[in-house]
Amino acid sequence: MHRLFDRAGRKAGRSVVLAWLRWPGPRIEVAGFFMGFSVVRCGLVLLGLGCVLGARAQERSDTTLTLPPVVVEGERVEQTREAGRRLWRLEAVELERTGATTAAELLEARTGLFVKRYGSGGLATLSLRGSGATQTLLLIDGHRVADPQSGLIDLTLLPTVLLSSIEVVHGPAAATYGSGAIGGVVRLYTLRPAVRPGGRVALRLGAYGERSLGVVAHAGAGRVAVLGAVEHSRTIGDYPYSNPLPPPAVRRREGADRSMTSAFGKVRYEGTWRLEGTLWLTEARRSLPGPGNAPPVDAHQTDRQRRLLLLAERPLPAGRFTLRGSYQHTLLAYVNRFAGEADTTRTRGLALEATLDRALHPHWALTARAEARWERAALRGGVDQRAVALALHLSGRQGRLRLYPALRLDLYATAGRTFHALSPRLGLNLALKEGMLHLKGLVGRAFRAPTLGERFFRPGGNPDLKPERGWTVEAGLYAQLRPFVLELTAFQTTLTDQIVWYPGFVAPGLQLWRPINVGRVRTRGLEASLRAEVPLAASLRLQSGLFYTFTRAEDRSNPSTRAYGHQLRYVPPHQLKAFLDVLAGPLTLGLDARRTGRRYLTTDETQALAPFTVLDAHLRLTQSVARTRLSFGLTVENLTDTAYEVVRFYPMPPRHVRVQLRIDLLP
Repeated sequence: MHRLFDRAGRKAGRSVVLAWLRWPGPRIEVAGFFMGFSVVRCGLVLLGLGCVLGARAQERSDTTLTLPPVVVEGERVEQTREAGRRLWRLEAVELERTGATTAAELLEARTGLFVKRYGSGGLATLSLRGSGATQTLLLIDGHRVADPQSGLIDLTLLPTVLLSSIEVVHGPAAATYGSGAIGGVVRLYTLRPAVRPGGRVALRLGAYGERSLGVVAHAGAGRVAVLGAVEHSRTIGDYPYSNPLPPPAVRRREGADRSMTSAFGKVRYEGTWRLEGTLWLTEARRSLPGPGNAPPVDAHQTDRQRRLLLLAERPLPAGRFTLRGSYQHTLLAYVNRFAGEADTTRTRGLALEATLDRALHPHWALTARAEARWERAALRGGVDQRAVALALHLSGRQGRLRLYPALRLDLYATAGRTFHALSPRLGLNLALKEGMLHLKGLVGRAFRAPTLGERFFRPGGNPDLKPERGWTVEAGLYAQLRPFVLELTAFQTTLTDQIVWYPGFVAPGLQLWRPINVGRVRTRGLEASLRAEVPLAASLRLQSGLFYTFTRAEDRSNPSTRAYGHQLRYVPPHQLKAFLDVLAGPLTLGLDARRTGRRYLTTDETQALAPFTVLDAHLRLTQSVARTRLSFGLTVENLTDTAYEVVRFYPMPPRHVRVQLRIDLLP
């Protein structure tokens, strides 16, 4: 019976992959139907495999098997010291203390990431270990959410009111997640519903016309729990700044207004299967003021995002089986009346992932994963991309040594062209003193598939682009000496076939920018982090942390150019983040500091933006009455009134104040 099932499964799997990758899909509705049908077949094959393995494990149910730590996004059971890579985590209490309103502000304040921001309300993107925004992967509850045309996601469109925690995984993760995880992965986790009724209301007011109102409510009955949330925010953004060009003068930011509404709902069922469905809707409208050294223009942008995230998980006698599915629809409408330009971008995406975690031995566990994705963008009348992937991960221990080997194969098909990427990885962790002192190491390969925009944007797209590929080697030390937790990591990444947009002459006086695979980058660096929690009295505690990064990301493409051997543009060589929270009963005082080194504006390092240091102060007073908790928060951003720019000619706000009132109805 098992052999018969194995033969049928292999045949069905081959038919799904070949038919899906080759099928042209002329219309989005038909493409979505067939993609979903093929994905369901693939999921059923893996589901059947899980049932067979579960049945076999049931036959040995009298044997006790202990699963070693395994990375499971929904449960977050992996500890920093137990893997061969660095992981930095922010829990719900830190999200609340900082007073951050968006994921951009939070990641900027308390992680080792560099957040590239075009002003306070403009585009904000990620950079980790010198990688570009498309080379750092962002997940929400384990699902990809980047736009398939641009490969980006604007962090200002992710409000913190909907988040429960954040994890930043440093280093290559293509063996787990596939394309885009070259510099690392940022995992965002959303709110979870509770059966007992509860909720909260948060009102926020700030300088320069900032105001927002957010409401969260949850309830349930029996095994079903439901959560709903909505937040609406507005800002004018007319803060003063110094004109960067002569004549010197203080100007006010014009055309920087912004409004955003987010609606969020989640349903959760706990039974033999754990089922979860999430719907996230976002609509934002903002004016685009342009560089601060230029007069304002009449331009604005509208973003609409629709996400449906599904999860089904079932425990097995020796592991668990998980199914994830997602649908995403995005729209970006740009209008510039000053220049007479208008453009609308529409994308859609479907994805299904099946994961089987299973114990093989008291000290070894296996994770098998199959994925299928379909993405479409409204370029050249409509282009789509299909991808399938298979991944195997082992985790186990032999004495004091823990090993984490992994291998993943990705297959892509776009407009009749196909390519594959093989991503191996080996992580290790040697316990010199269990739980206190560990040596860590990792070697892995990562890649990034070209986006649909890079291939098919008109004019200038290049359908012949190859994926970017790179290797990373890193070594680190983890030490836990209470009350301190110290971690040091040294790394080197070599990247080939990097996609670079180059100008070409198509006619006298006319240039056309086109992406080509010419880039080679070598990145070396050091990461150092320290955390501490020190109790001083019965109701007095200190919590502090810092994160320092040194990054040398050099262009190694062409020795005959002036850029060879120099730092990449907008990659700060030095960056330091530090925070201190003083918890005294119901009162919390906090200070966040960040020092960002120079960012070179030219490829030969002849021009650069000056380093800057920014301090933010927080005060929070909390009082519980019966089943209600009242919180008052006061945040002073840019406490020292520093004039600075993260991106040239996009000034950031001076010192300003934000207040927040929050009422929690406790379950």
